This record gives sequence, C-alpha cells and structure tokens, in this order.
Amino acid sequence: MAAGGLLAARGAVAQTDPRPADPRLDRLFERLKAASDPREAQTIEAAIWQAWLDPQDGGANSLMRLGVDAQQRGDLYGAFALFDAIVNLKPGYAEGWNRRATILFQLGRLEDSRKDAEKTLELEPRHFGALSGLGMIALRLDQPDKALEAFEKALAVHPHLPAAKAHAEALRSQRRPRERAI
Repeated sequence: MAAGGLLAARGAVAQTDPRPADPRLDRLFERLKAASDPREAQTIEAAIWQAWLDPQDGGANSLMRLGVDAQQRGDLYGAFALFDAIVNLKPGYAEGWNRRATILFQLGRLEDSRKDAEKTLELEPRHFGALSGLGMIALRLDQPDKALEAFEKALAVHPHLPAAKAHAEALRSQRRPRERAI
C-alpha cells in the first residue's frame, strides 16, 4: 500500500461503536463445541475465521487483506502498520486487535501483544486465537500456570484446537511431577 493510502486510512474517522456480532457466530460456536471429530471442528473453525476476517467495511477489508498478505510474506513491520491502521479505523473490530497482537508477539513485544489479545477478548470473549496467544505469551514469560489457564480457556471454546491441546497436555504433565514432590 502506498504511504498516502495508509495515512488516509489512519486519518479517517474511527468507528467507536463495537462491531455488531456476526449472526453466524453463535451457531458456529455451538457446532464447534459439539463437534465429534477434529476434521469437523476444522471445517467449523475455518468458517469462524472467515467471519472474523470480514470487518464489514470496504476500506478495512482492503487493509485486512493487505495485512494478511504482508504477514504471510514475513513483512512484520508492514503487517503491523496495516493492522494498526485497522485498529485505529475500527476499534470495535476484534480481529484487527488479534492480528496486531500476533505481529507484536512475533516482534517480541510481549506486553503490547498481551494488551491487544486482552482487547480482542473484551470484544470477542470466544476468540480461541487470542486465548491461545495469551498462553503462548505466558510460556515465553515462563509462567506455566497462566499459560495452562489460557490454553484451557481456549479449549473450553474450541475443544479440538491442536496447538492448545498439545500445550495444555505438556503443561499438565510437567505439573504432575511438581505436585508429587510437594
């Protein structure tokens, strides 16, 4: 994106009201929790991500597509600038905060990442990506109890989430020897 386009997006009047909930999400989350196998859960998860990635605004949608593309190319600073513009343009859009939190994590800015993940959860409490992100931050900070709590919350929303499941199992198994020693 040209610098002028990004500046224009940043200068736009920010949406202050939270984004109305996508009516599909409640049903998708019900189905996700009830999913009997990981493949079914993966299909439902993809539909949830699709809904989350739609800011329901043409300008923000363009910024999101460009930001995701920059992230996939490994252009973390470019992705950060684009997701930052989305957060400023649409502060009620949870996925903008989540994407910025992810980039901040990748840049090693853990406290800023934590704050953005918490804002994501304020806007969308079922955001299993943000919950898992909090778990990853806690792992990096050597806070296994906080990490396990975050991964368990993610699993309460999405019982088949592979990374959260693996991290939670590893943390529980590390905890067992400590509990026996007490």
